[in-house]
Amino acid sequence: MKRLLKRYLVDTTAAVAFETIIVIPILVWAWIGTFAFFDAYRVYNTSIKATFTIADLISRQTSTVYGYDIEGMARMLESMIRDSDGVEMRVTQILRTTTGEYQVDWSHGTGTQARLFTASLAGMEDRLPDMANGERVVLVESFVDYLPAFNVGLNDVTFENFTLTRPRYAGQVPYDDAMTPPTS
Repeated sequence: MKRLLKRYLVDTTAAVAFETIIVIPILVWAWIGTFAFFDAYRVYNTSIKATFTIADLISRQTSTVYGYDIEGMARMLESMIRDSDGVEMRVTQILRTTTGEYQVDWSHGTGTQARLFTASLAGMEDRLPDMANGERVVLVESFVDYLPAFNVGLNDVTFENFTLTRPRYAGQVPYDDAMTPPTS
């Protein structure tokens, strides 16, 4: 019996098959996990760049920006991010009054995002830049829902981007909340 046990312990004839059974699931999980993590990073990185692009586009406007323009920019944001459902956006112009308080000039939210009001700015004052009195900034917030393709430890998450930019060519970006484009 002792001899059989000793022979069993030194026998390596099935070692490769046994190691393969142990290692293959780990390699498959790592490969799928790498795909899932890099896809999440791609969506996050693209959402940041797309939000900056929309903010820059709005900051360069010298003519009136309409509600339908912002809705179209939200669709453009969704197209730039691609493969992500649930892309929403909120655009707000913020004024620093002569008394040093922040005030919302106008705001427009797409999807389920509500407009931002002056009363709501108190909760985000620490995120707003120091500005001269009478100066305005355009705040573009994007909200991108990300659902991982595989369950490898990533949860469903919403990437929230907060981008501030100054109006480039004028002191402010004029806004009209009309949702129907004019006929030509």
